[in-house]
Amino acid sequence: MFHFKRPFKKLIETKMLKKLFYSISFCLPFSCTNTVSIENENRLSLIATYQLVVSDEKKILLDNETAPKPPYMQILTGKSGEQMLTFFNPYKRAIYFYDYENAFFIGKSNEFERQGPNAIPGFAGYFIKNMDSIYVYCRSLELVLTDSTAQVKQRISLRGGRTDRNWVFYFPQYLFSTLNSIIENRGKLIFTGMSPFSIADSLINKFKLTSLIDLETSSLKFVHTYPKELYGSNANWQEPMFMQPYTELTPEGKMIYSFPVSHNLYIAALDAEEYKIVYGGSKVAGTIHSIADGRERTPNELILSHLLQQDLYSGIIHDPYRNVYYRFMHQGIPDANFSVPIGKKNVIVIIMDEQFNYLGETAIGAGEEWNWQNSFVTTEGLVIEHIDISVDSGEEFLILKTFSIKEL
Repeated sequence: MFHFKRPFKKLIETKMLKKLFYSISFCLPFSCTNTVSIENENRLSLIATYQLVVSDEKKILLDNETAPKPPYMQILTGKSGEQMLTFFNPYKRAIYFYDYENAFFIGKSNEFERQGPNAIPGFAGYFIKNMDSIYVYCRSLELVLTDSTAQVKQRISLRGGRTDRNWVFYFPQYLFSTLNSIIENRGKLIFTGMSPFSIADSLINKFKLTSLIDLETSSLKFVHTYPKELYGSNANWQEPMFMQPYTELTPEGKMIYSFPVSHNLYIAALDAEEYKIVYGGSKVAGTIHSIADGRERTPNELILSHLLQQDLYSGIIHDPYRNVYYRFMHQGIPDANFSVPIGKKNVIVIIMDEQFNYLGETAIGAGEEWNWQNSFVTTEGLVIEHIDISVDSGEEFLILKTFSIKEL
């Protein structure tokens, strides 16, 4: 029997989210837009004492129905410490299981149906408690309890009971990835979502980011809001990549929020709303600005250019084996226009100790070569999926590279 040890950002196409926003935007109280500027108080002043170096590579041979860059992974740890790699194959609509150490295929779940009483449409993330209890998130804002035979046992709505079209202003939508996964803690499933568009100042204290589901009672609770200093003042962050917080738990069970637009980290207990703010930035990151344009129908070209030009943060992972945190930052391309692929942004991984003191950072390369959304921690180190864009061997491999911490 396996249990989840802990360690995707699988960004689905956002056109549907934006279409939904525009269709109901007449309800949103727009007003004058202010530009929010978030300075990096420690830019160029941090001293690195450690760096990350590649220490191992694992190549897992895939069959002809499986592709690299799976949209979601979970590492399971057995009672004897053995590790199993699981991932969702969207083509076969099944969860695959591999022996992680020896990189061989073990088996897969039954295929999850698209229609009928056992339908799981819009499969977008999962949490395996055991083979009899697999929780699957559907994009219809539903959590489904199923098992390895793909039989549906229970459905839990994540809309808080609301069915009117205004639910989108009050309840989060979820874009899961290995790096931003569903977490189990003390009998609860914890997962964090976002608003796919800027938050009105009148709603910022009402929109809760994180869902807590009690595994025994299936009761649902929402906690924690967007910080006003980041997302208030009618600032234009009209794109999910600005709005999606990444989360992790401290060893004491508190939530850590890594907001893309903040050099700081926001920490809160699950039973409290107040944040403790600590610095968690990169020494090379500059001031992050909101879009200097009105919120309503911001041109896509402007949004894309802004995404490319800004330094933005993403996932944070706790490494219990080395007592450190890793936080990802995506370095802006100052003069980029909207035609530049977002994968050209450089990926930087920051290392912090458990008190969030800066230890160092490493630029690992362009995002097109690192599927950073598939990152997790094992006993060997920080593991990130690597994309070999220069080789076509005729065979498909899932390539996982392990990073170790090295003193400078």
